[in-house]
Amino acid sequence: MLKANGKFIDTLPLRHLLSLEEAGMDTVVIQVDRYHDARDLYQFTFVMRGVTESGKESQSTLVKRLDDSEKYINLTWNISSLFTSEAGTLFLDLTAYQYADPETDPAQNPPDYLLHYQLPAVEIRNIPKGTSQATDAESYTAFWTQVLETLTQHSAQIQALQNRIQIQAMTQAEYNALENPDSQTVYVLTDTQT
Repeated sequence: MLKANGKFIDTLPLRHLLSLEEAGMDTVVIQVDRYHDARDLYQFTFVMRGVTESGKESQSTLVKRLDDSEKYINLTWNISSLFTSEAGTLFLDLTAYQYADPETDPAQNPPDYLLHYQLPAVEIRNIPKGTSQATDAESYTAFWTQVLETLTQHSAQIQALQNRIQIQAMTQAEYNALENPDSQTVYVLTDTQT
């Protein structure tokens, strides 16, 4: 849980939490004072906005809930892939706003009351190049699918080899005892008698 100290929220616990393209895996609770300058912020809408170094913006409206003492508001931020779509510095801006008249059109008018919290930027870790995002099961399935496709494509050649080549397992001593090893036989040497 991140706790606001007035309008400042220390993001140190988030500084290296997020990686490129993560989606819906991290939920952060931010606790803010319910009242600011005698105004009840529980009536406000809270929005977390993220801006990448390239200027790409994303935002999320936070779910709010009063804590047991009713002195604080706990804001829940479910971090979506919009915030992790680009590696590097992510600048954060948490705003709380309210319109005096609830019927006001937000597209046409700025809020009557607006509060910005100060949050230090966090880093979105880049994924090392050359890694696959596939799970082990997906990787093995893809591998065996490729093996089966290759075997199917070359089944005639494999059958011809099986007709020409014989495989025989034996010990080194048995192999040494052969007078004339057959050139059409593959000998597999084992540690035990066959």
